[in-house]
Amino acid sequence: MNPHTLEARARMAHWQITLDGRALVLTRDDWTIRVLFDGSAPAKAVIRKPGSSDWQHLDRRAITTHVRGHREQMTMFRLGDRVKVGDRYGAVTDVHVETPTALTSRACPVRLVVAYADGDPGTPYVTSVLRLPMPLRSA
Repeated sequence: MNPHTLEARARMAHWQITLDGRALVLTRDDWTIRVLFDGSAPAKAVIRKPGSSDWQHLDRRAITTHVRGHREQMTMFRLGDRVKVGDRYGAVTDVHVETPTALTSRACPVRLVVAYADGDPGTPYVTSVLRLPMPLRSA
């Protein structure tokens, strides 16, 4: 995907766009995607998710999926949030935006990676997860 196409798609999905040298930087809510271009092709992409200060590698094929991600679902949780899924408790360790299928809408659905208190991981859709209040910190 060339930078002009990415910019147009990002604008349609309400991302703020800035240019940093040869990179397009897309920001929406607490998400940031940085795509470095080599001419008209993406050479490298990284992403910073809500609740993290670290950049993670983003596969170039997943750039459009993240740009088209369901905005409401993408803003529901942050890394580190305490959650309840059914009768299980845990914490969000990652957030994944999925490629849409014929059964989902054009906005790409979002799944969480949850580390449950019993030690098992899970990957529920955000729509089936309840965020718990953070405990008060003692002074």
